[in-house]
Order: sequence, then structure tokens, then C-alpha cells
Amino acid sequence: MGNAVSASTNFFATISANSGTADVIFVHGLSGDPVETWSFDGSSEPEGGYWPNWLSADLPHLNLYTIGFPASVFAQWAKKEMNLYDRAKNVLETLASYEFGGRPIIFICHSLGGLLVKQIIRTARESTDEDWQRIGARCASVIFIATPHSGSSLAGLLKFFVQGFTSVHVEKLLKDNAELVELNESFRAHCHRTSMAVSVYHEKHLTKKSFLVVDERSADPGVNGAMPIPIDADHINICKPSGRDDLIYTSIRHRLRKLVPPSCPTDAPKAIAFDDDALDEQSGTDRRDLMTKMIDAGREHEYGFANDSQSKFARPFLRTGLKTSISTVYKNLLADIEQRFQSLIFHPLICSGADEATIATAIQAQIIEPLSQKYADDNATAKTVMNALYFLTERCHIRWDKP
Repeated sequence: MGNAVSASTNFFATISANSGTADVIFVHGLSGDPVETWSFDGSSEPEGGYWPNWLSADLPHLNLYTIGFPASVFAQWAKKEMNLYDRAKNVLETLASYEFGGRPIIFICHSLGGLLVKQIIRTARESTDEDWQRIGARCASVIFIATPHSGSSLAGLLKFFVQGFTSVHVEKLLKDNAELVELNESFRAHCHRTSMAVSVYHEKHLTKKSFLVVDERSADPGVNGAMPIPIDADHINICKPSGRDDLIYTSIRHRLRKLVPPSCPTDAPKAIAFDDDALDEQSGTDRRDLMTKMIDAGREHEYGFANDSQSKFARPFLRTGLKTSISTVYKNLLADIEQRFQSLIFHPLICSGADEATIATAIQAQIIEPLSQKYADDNATAKTVMNALYFLTERCHIRWDKP
């Protein structure tokens, strides 16, 4: 990919690309611009007022890009003349055409650009296109800058900035708020499943001395660990730091450096959890075959069922390949099962000599029910979780008898 993307294009531009370990993509918002949104006129920084260039100098191990689109995009969406889904598909195909998905992807978005990013992630996750799936699976982090996550503040923002956005449009937007709620819920569920890193900033000053466009409550996407950080700026200037000492810049730079250190391997994005656990491989700690494990645990009667179950899980899992979003879901499920089994079943119950009925009840309550609910959006059932449990047993990551 590198510098093959021309900086002269209207829609997509390279800021810096030097075979970095992660791809950072800036997405502007309403009435924004791929350059002006992120620029402060009169900055004394040697790179000028365009702060993505500061990041390029301070964090040279990152590739930086910016997406631009006409201001009418969000205006049309607000008036229900187009939808975010179409724009998300446009962006995904653009990224796919430049072969994104080989490295972790981090989105930095201002205002309504954050809603578009949420739709991009959702569209990629639900797509059957392998390139889009790969992009979705490599989304390691989203940094929201003054993004409104609620319909009421969004309506106020649009009425303030969009010419011709009337009370009728506001009423229709609020009436169709279910679309926004669904998008938010989908994003929260995805973050929970993948441990995606989310950072949030909101303005503290009135815009044009009129009103607070996105307050703390509206800026909060409801993701665990994402605490909205107040910035002493209005909605327009919050993403225009005057220099490297401004909080919005120092904070984002710190979070990027922490998320992707200079030595971070390119094949281990934060959002794809548990890749290093190699749960699809045979563990060297217990090399007994499945039948021996079942016999030693006094569960020889389970062997036929256990072997059939693990085989049903193994076939589709091993077919998915190592770097697809489907494979990521499988691995996350396996990691959740192993962690819960070790901490809630093996050590407190099996090692203390609990009877089979007690163990079975605990497995149902602590593993099968919660995880089948957690992964329901990925079509996981109680049977899926049970099959995966026996798969981990066969691969020697789980044992049913005391050491």
C-alpha cells in the first residue's frame, strides 16, 4: 500500500505511510474537511498547524491517512435522503482497494464522523466479503472527538449546522431514533466481544456562544472503560490543537503510543483478542488423548458424546483460516470458555472433589448460559459452547480430573 494512495485525491489521502505497524485513519464530521478539520491557523509548530503531521513526526511507526467527503453527505443523511450504510460500503470498498486489513486499524473521528465509523465497523462485521471482514476484524481502536451518540443532541447539532434543516427534519430524526439506538447497541456489543479500545473526548465551551453541541452525556458511547474526557474548546475547535502541549493532542498521542508501541508486531492488534493463546493448537501440558482424559475423570460414559461434539466444533473452526473475523469470534469464544472453566470450575470445584452433578450445574450456569448469550449475535447456541468446551478438552487446554 504505502504511498500508492495519492494525496491529491478528494476522497482518500495519505498523510504518511512508511510500512508502519498500524494504520490510523482520520474521519471528519459535519461541514468538515480532510485537512481543515484537523488544522489550527497560526500554530508555531515546525510542521505547521495540521496536527496529523505532528503525529507523523512523533510516532513515525504509524501510517496516517485521512478520509474526506462532501459536506452534503451528513446533510442528506439527516434529511433521510441517503443512509450511512451506503456511505460505509463506499468507505470499506475504498479501504479494501488499497489493501487495508493487514495491520491494526485505528479511527480518529470528529463529530458525525464517529457515527459513520460505527456503521463502517458494523457493515464490515456483517459482510460476507472477505476483504471487508478483514478490515472489520483489524479495527483495534476508535477515538471519538465530540461525537453525539444520542438523537436529541444530534438533532440540535444538525439544526445548528445544516442549512435548511427544519423542525420537521428534527421531528423525523427523533422519530427514527431507533436506528441510532440500534447502531449504538451493535457497537457496544462488538466492543464487548473484541475488547476494542475506545477513547472519548467532549467539548466544554459553547459553540458560537450559543449552546453546547455535544455534552458529556451525549459523548458517552456506553462502552466499559471509555470515560469521556472534557476539553476546553467548542465543537469546531476541539479537534484543532494550537500546539503539542494541548490536552487533546498529548492525550491522543499517549493513547496511540500505548495502544501500538513502536515494537508492536503487526499481526497482533488489540481488538483481536487471544491470538497469542493458540487455543487451536495442542497444549503441551497434558498429552493424554480424549478417551484417556474422560476415563481418568470417571466420565468414560461421556466419551462418544464428547468426541462427536469436539469434532463438530473443530470442522468449521479450522476451516475459517487464521485471519478472518469469523475465526476471531471462534478464538474469543474459546478464550472465554477456558478462562471461565479454570477460574469457576476447575480450581474451585474439580480440584476440591465436587461431585459430577455440582460440576454440571456450575458449567451450565457459569459457562454455557452466559457465553451463549454473549455470542448470540454470532449465532452461537448452548450447543456451540458445549462443543467448544469438548474441543478444548481434546486439545488439552481443559482437564476434568484433579492433577
